[in-house]
Amino acid sequence: MTNYIAYSDEFKDLQWTDFNFENIQIDTFPVLEDPYHYSNSFTFRDALLEAIEKHTGKPVLKLLFITPDYISIHKFYGIAYLKGKIVYAFEIEKTPLFEEWCDTILDEDPNEKTLTSSVYSFGQNSFSSQPISNLKNITFQEQTGAFINHFIPNAFIAEQLAKEKSDFLAPHIQLDAEIDMKALVASFIGLISEKKLTFHPPTNNEAIYETFEKEAGYPFPQIIKDYLSLHNGIDRCAIMGAEDIYNEWKQWKDIYDDWTQEDLLDTYSTNQGKALLMYTTPYWIPFFDLENGNFLAFDFAPNTKGKAGQIIRFGADQEIGYIEADELVSFFESLRGPESEIEDNEWFYIAQ
Repeated sequence: MTNYIAYSDEFKDLQWTDFNFENIQIDTFPVLEDPYHYSNSFTFRDALLEAIEKHTGKPVLKLLFITPDYISIHKFYGIAYLKGKIVYAFEIEKTPLFEEWCDTILDEDPNEKTLTSSVYSFGQNSFSSQPISNLKNITFQEQTGAFINHFIPNAFIAEQLAKEKSDFLAPHIQLDAEIDMKALVASFIGLISEKKLTFHPPTNNEAIYETFEKEAGYPFPQIIKDYLSLHNGIDRCAIMGAEDIYNEWKQWKDIYDDWTQEDLLDTYSTNQGKALLMYTTPYWIPFFDLENGNFLAFDFAPNTKGKAGQIIRFGADQEIGYIEADELVSFFESLRGPESEIEDNEWFYIAQ
């Protein structure tokens, strides 16, 4: 038995006897001055995280704190998921200060026989708890490996999660979108002239395109290159230039990389079957800033009824992508005329 076990695909099959729960004393708790202060729960969490990082010498990605019910579980246990895919199992010594903090945080009388064993999940910016009984058919002491595996942090299975997302998107990716350049030029120039907009002349964006390709794993789409050959952004306007397009795309890609496929997919919402029911994908490239974290984007991974290069609306206030226009020319045409969305929507002009 060992305190430290390397995570593997067989981890869920490990039993209680495969672990050696080292008894440790937590010496990072401060004196409890105000038992009713709102921040006590976070102080308790931070003290445990700090103690385990000091004890193991490794960053803690996630920490489970398991409380007793004094019937089946008689002690306080911890499971630390450490950087390097290492699991550290330990038992916490019941010092007077630790018990004082527990009485405050758990708000339970240890002398009562009706205590419920709970599992607390701590991260640097997270705090949650639930009764162990919520885990149907998995118990801490009888299916220990499966119990620990149930709470495994995403970083431990990053390759698996990335593959799930890649496999989901693969059938939808369409990079060879086409556009009627003559119609686009006429529509764009007509919009600029009609609305008296001031645009920045096009520039050489090859460095941005190369950086994008390294980050994205696919070439910067040609239709956006063609579109950016007309301008490099417009003053006080939602229409973005190349650098802003890349920067916003990168921020959304970071969200996509951090989230799981389950987090990203929303099967409760509906659209026209043209855009995927996703919160974001790296194949949505924003070009039009609706402000407050919302954008219009080119879609290069459309749903079964959509087409490559369609314009979708997505962002902080959208649970999924919604279709805005079938392609860029028709979108710009919708912005023209006295009754266009430019006149009716404040978001087109961005205040300085």
